[in-house]
Amino acid sequence: MPMQSPPTVSVVVINYNGREYLERCLGSLRRLDWPSDQLEVIFIDNASRDGSVEYVRSAFPECRVVVNDHNTGFSPAVNQGAKLADGTYLALINNDAEADPAWVREAVRVLESNQRAACVASRILREDRETIDYAGGQMAFYGHGFAKGNRERDTGEDTGLRQTLFASGGAMLVRRDVFLEVGGFDESFFAFFEDVDFGWRLWVLGHEVVYQPASKVYHRHHGTIERFGYARERYLLERNALSAVFKNYSDENLARVLPGTVVLALMRGLADNETALPDYRIADDAKPIESVEISALTGAHLAALRDWGLGLEALSAKRYYIQTLRKVDDKQIFRLFEQALLPNVPDENFLRVFAHVIETWALDQHIAPAGKVLIITADHIGPKMAGPAIRAWEMAKVLSTNHDVTLATTRAADLSSEDFEVVKVDERRIDALLADTDVIIFQGFIMYFYPQIAASEIPILVDIYDPFHLEGLELRREEPPAERFATASSDTQVLNEQMQRGDFFVCASEKQRDFWLGQLSGIHRINPATYDQDASLRQLIDVAPFGVPAEPPQKRTQVLKGVHPGIGAEDFLLLWGGGIYNWFDPLTLIRAVGSVARDHDDVKLFFLGSAHPNPDVPKMKMASAAYNLADELGLLDTHVFFNPGWVDYDARADYLLEADVGVSTHFEHIETAFSYRTRILDYLWAGLPILATQGDSLSRLVTQHGLGLTVPPEDPDALASAIRRMRNDKDLYDTCRTAVERLAPDMTWEKALAPIVDFCRSPRRAADREGRVADYVNLGGGGPAGSTAALAKRVARYYRAAGPGAAAGHARKFLHYYREAGFKTATIHTRNFVKMRMGRW
Repeated sequence: MPMQSPPTVSVVVINYNGREYLERCLGSLRRLDWPSDQLEVIFIDNASRDGSVEYVRSAFPECRVVVNDHNTGFSPAVNQGAKLADGTYLALINNDAEADPAWVREAVRVLESNQRAACVASRILREDRETIDYAGGQMAFYGHGFAKGNRERDTGEDTGLRQTLFASGGAMLVRRDVFLEVGGFDESFFAFFEDVDFGWRLWVLGHEVVYQPASKVYHRHHGTIERFGYARERYLLERNALSAVFKNYSDENLARVLPGTVVLALMRGLADNETALPDYRIADDAKPIESVEISALTGAHLAALRDWGLGLEALSAKRYYIQTLRKVDDKQIFRLFEQALLPNVPDENFLRVFAHVIETWALDQHIAPAGKVLIITADHIGPKMAGPAIRAWEMAKVLSTNHDVTLATTRAADLSSEDFEVVKVDERRIDALLADTDVIIFQGFIMYFYPQIAASEIPILVDIYDPFHLEGLELRREEPPAERFATASSDTQVLNEQMQRGDFFVCASEKQRDFWLGQLSGIHRINPATYDQDASLRQLIDVAPFGVPAEPPQKRTQVLKGVHPGIGAEDFLLLWGGGIYNWFDPLTLIRAVGSVARDHDDVKLFFLGSAHPNPDVPKMKMASAAYNLADELGLLDTHVFFNPGWVDYDARADYLLEADVGVSTHFEHIETAFSYRTRILDYLWAGLPILATQGDSLSRLVTQHGLGLTVPPEDPDALASAIRRMRNDKDLYDTCRTAVERLAPDMTWEKALAPIVDFCRSPRRAADREGRVADYVNLGGGGPAGSTAALAKRVARYYRAAGPGAAAGHARKFLHYYREAGFKTATIHTRNFVKMRMGRW
């Protein structure tokens, strides 16, 4: 984000006998892409004996050099630098690290655009520039921090901003005023985990830490720690972790966590050194920490416990300060731990004790959950489900592995799960649901029904896999022009309102994503803030298509072949795997089957769904047309069969496993171009070769992977030829089936929904929506319709466009739905107008 006058940045470098690294480190600061007159470098030396000070004064005279008479430690020296600094932002870099030219610029970009962010964590690569040292902070419940991605290869795919628990003290930028206000680094830590403690404290006090991978440094791994000594390092790690735990947990969670934390500290000491407990001596107040003599590792751990206990009085005062000013509940911070239950010692006895600790204090129930997720759908949740309900259900299943999930539906649900809660949502319950969640996921018209969603500060994921405003163009083709235009305008406005408010969007394909990027651009959601958050815009909108279950389908009972009248045990069965909607073309398929049946009497076609499971959805005109055509051609119940209802979701495998080919045919229009035929995923799951009309995303998948055959739209001869080939060419059929079976494992729900899982693991507000929800909601004409005046305005607009007769007819439907659902009178007319008019919702 361009800045008129760049703020001043003070870079603090702490040094202790690091002469050999300083040319590389300080030289890189000279090459920063930042105005030199806005950059202050403060070099603090902790009584080095290797000529470091003399070298810096001669080679880097621009540095402000401060020399301490003893080794104060890293934490006190950083605080010392922060107090001396003049910059708006305080930057820290290890003396054995080299800054990328964009290091400061990219971090400042985040702080300038996100007022909630107090600290930016930089990406740290090792000196080979290919191995990760730090790509975000993680922590176990016992206070040990871990560098995410440590020792992994840098693939270059890590490009988006994300929240993280702490920034590494080896490379970070922080608002200087906030750093001083919250107390800076805890000086009693001397070194190690002071950055973990600081980041944790920032979150507790209501600030955010953001990881910016574009802000990079290159680090000689443990270049200075090699001089420190392993036993002394273990002492500081254990003592400081205990201190961080004691200070930062709430009262309730400290009581739950502290006993196990102490036990595990002892066990790590035994695992490090299984000899008899040695004698040890620890520094007193008069001795600097580097003079501590620790004769064995077990002694280091015991010394850490003893000195932590002796320091509890001072720690209690710090704890009181933090807890008194607490702004954020622990449950909102736990998701940032990421490794809350990580046993970090591969010792058999340690692992056994670790398991007992987790079980005894129920830490897996209280510390591990990654947060609460609320998924809301207006589709019917029950044994018989259509696409929107199936998607919401499978989403809840995947997310419930690591989250506390509530699946809410606007209708009474007929299905429950042991893994997540299924509830009915209405005006009386929506506020309570919103008050008890960390993330909201919705699809369709939900935000229009419940404008409280738009007014909340909760991160919102909008599922736009179904472009219903395009779907409506075909669905409403037979309606009067005025009503069609009013509907199209209203649909687009509903979509724009949710796209104005959403923090993250998911769609079903890359082609859809391109389409939605255009719509997002048209309402100014593609802007410097969202671009700076992630230049690929994957942090704003990503692809999360339909998926298939990871478990293969299981046959439970025979349902069609040799059982259904007219379908023989050896017949070649084509399966239409879903509903018959107006934008589909079953007519060409029926004609093709009639053509093939003249010389292949064993070819049969079964339509799996006729009546939609959601009672709000009227029977489609195309379903009647298909039935009538089959009857007219003499194919009904001899070669073409219709299931009169809808097959249970859990029973669909029986039908799929008896079919030979899955079919999907449609017309060539705009809905086709951006659709995602979810039934084809079921065909993949069941290993069925596919016959499909060309033109949509999944037909391209069929062609690309050789999953079957595709034909031009509305070409019965081409489709008949394709059916014959599938029936008669065994090699072709087997090749397609093998290709399907090879691809299906890559299409599971777990893989398909990965962007949703990632967002829920670390939910965030969009960069351009941070702190602006109230302004957005109050924008005239730009925000969601939350007031009676706005609702009345919409009713009036529809009345003018469609006329009093149409408006009165819809009003009767609204009142009928009002009696069933109990929505408030002030909002029922427009909210349920949309619901009844769109049918699917």
